[in-house]
Amino acid sequence: MKISILTLGCKLNKYESDCMANILSNAGHEVVSNLEYADLYIINTCAVTAESEKKSRQYITKVRKLNGNAKVIICGCASQNNLSQFNRDGVTAIIGNEGKENILNYINSNVKNIAEFSGVYGNLHSPLITTTRAYLKVQDGCNNFCTYCLIPYLRGRSRSRALNECVKEANELSKTCKEIVITGVDISDYKPSLSSLMKALGSVPARVRLGSLEVNVVTDEFMQTLLAMPNFCPQFHLSLQSGDNTTLKRMNRHYTREQYLEKVNLIYKYFPNANITTDVIVGFAGETEEQFLNTVDLCKKAKFGKIHVFPFSRREGTVAYNFTDCTPKQKKDRVCILSKVGYELEQQYFANNIGKHFVVLTEDIEGDYVVGYTENYIKCYLPKDTKQNELIGVEVVKPLNDGMLAKII
Repeated sequence: MKISILTLGCKLNKYESDCMANILSNAGHEVVSNLEYADLYIINTCAVTAESEKKSRQYITKVRKLNGNAKVIICGCASQNNLSQFNRDGVTAIIGNEGKENILNYINSNVKNIAEFSGVYGNLHSPLITTTRAYLKVQDGCNNFCTYCLIPYLRGRSRSRALNECVKEANELSKTCKEIVITGVDISDYKPSLSSLMKALGSVPARVRLGSLEVNVVTDEFMQTLLAMPNFCPQFHLSLQSGDNTTLKRMNRHYTREQYLEKVNLIYKYFPNANITTDVIVGFAGETEEQFLNTVDLCKKAKFGKIHVFPFSRREGTVAYNFTDCTPKQKKDRVCILSKVGYELEQQYFANNIGKHFVVLTEDIEGDYVVGYTENYIKCYLPKDTKQNELIGVEVVKPLNDGMLAKII
């Protein structure tokens, strides 16, 4: 049977889709990850915003147009949030985030049920490797309960994967991939500690990159652990969301702008050329112009290498759903302003690295170039005859498209 797995949302979803792909492939099925003709479609949905849920629903129509007789299985956060929105003609099975390791059981099933979270780390593992960069899921769930976020309700409480299992899978992944990205809902809450996990991954024969981090994990001890790793990639995605103290408190983020900047400076102390990237929500319910400008000011002071800017999306079931919202125009304007600031900061980071030497993991072909990323996550463009899935020493030459032109050294 030909099966297409379509993934929306985060890297965690990508990892889980790849794990389902491996299970299905080992059972003799042909598995693809593109929107193309297939006998069965698995739609791994996202619910981080209302738009994400809408896109998840739209995929049902898209796959039915490709094959009206195909079976359709829905899983992931959007179905976990609201099963009924997917209960329509052509959908043969619906589950949530639990039970993806049992995907074979749902091929000929019409089950439509959201299972309760078990309270312990699940059994989904061993992804099918389809790219040069692999993801390693080490944690699931979240205990933070930010006022705008549904994820704790859709992923359950925080639970960690056994350290020895993480290391074992990392070593397996390194046989085919030269870079591994640590992922989870809140990897900063990894137990016994993220520092102990990274120390154990220091001997894995592949580059190791961290996923999104929370401020609390950035300590001298953690930085020293990373500095001692021969395979660590010095890119830090440090979640911000707002640079205004009043807004941070209303978001239930457990730090101030001053504390955030202290952590940024601590990173630069140990990794002077670190690429610090972040997420920011603009137009959060009730955000004033002054509060927004405080966020802009912090972004400039932090000297981010990239800012992912999102307009606030009201999610029913969260505390912030009942807050007074900003207008669509305010959100749109603030997205434009901060995106422009983010672009300028990114270009400045690129400029600061001209003439420096890095190691690029070559991945894809784009036009007349092979592209890949340096250890600090600068996208580099190399000659088209460059081998893919190789670690290659380069010198960064000048800005090009959304990255930098580089020459092999």
